[in-house]
Amino acid sequence: MKITEYKIDSYTVEIYSSDLKGDRTRWGEKVIRLFSEDREVGQAVFAREGAELPEPYLSGGKIFYFAPGPQYADVIDLLRNEHPVFIAWKPISDPQEPSDGDAFFYTVREGRGSD
Repeated sequence: MKITEYKIDSYTVEIYSSDLKGDRTRWGEKVIRLFSEDREVGQAVFAREGAELPEPYLSGGKIFYFAPGPQYADVIDLLRNEHPVFIAWKPISDPQEPSDGDAFFYTVREGRGSD
């Protein structure tokens, strides 16, 4: 199965206030929109405490990565301090869930300097 991957060139961050009234409660409090060659290729959405996370998915060539709120610090650190950073979607063969897969970030292997 083919992995879909994008090198992240830039990103934007959205941090939402609590919206706990009415019929709609926002489960994701932080969103990082990920861009490659000026095109949005993914979103990393981080849940507020106690929220149930949806499964990651690939739709229209865009990768949707969902994680608990505390993982935001790790992802933003990766985006700020590592280069290049990629986001990827790896399909999983599962007869019960034909669109199943994993979304993940990765970096390239760093070499050792001369000793």
